Amino acid sequence: MNYRSAIFVLMAVTIINCGTGAYAETQWRLGANISSYHIAATEKFNEINPGAFVSVSFNAEKRFQYGLQIGGFLNSYRERTLYGLGFVNYRIKQYDDAELFLGGFLGLFEYPNLISQARNAGIPVVGNAVFAAGPSLTYRMRNGVDFTLGYIPFYGRETSGILTVQTSIAFGAP
Repeated sequence: MNYRSAIFVLMAVTIINCGTGAYAETQWRLGANISSYHIAATEKFNEINPGAFVSVSFNAEKRFQYGLQIGGFLNSYRERTLYGLGFVNYRIKQYDDAELFLGGFLGLFEYPNLISQARNAGIPVVGNAVFAAGPSLTYRMRNGVDFTLGYIPFYGRETSGILTVQTSIAFGAP
């Protein structure tokens, strides 16, 4: 299965599950990928990574949430990257006007230039896509806007990890 097929399957499962009403408290979000920071980088990377995504969360009003996200962005090598991922979030703190979530993600990210390097490092690949996983921290305000900081552990010669920044806004119910 190539990465485009994997992303298509991920999208189809999301649409079917949402369309059947199988999940209560579904929340859709539109978002923007903003930037990345490469920890202990030995190479000059593009740290401004504009892009967009759509995500769907299930159990949106509960402490434990899970969902799917698809999108694309200008990667650190100044090339386009498409991706699809699954995520989980657990609310660790509730404020008067906001919530703080600790979570994680697992997904496929299109990086044709890193396939051989990923294979050599033992990272699973599908076609031109690399599997990536890591923790995340999300601050979500009552107005529907959130900010997410993600971390992709990567121990290569060019960096020892990547921090990512996203923001999104809720639309539709719950």
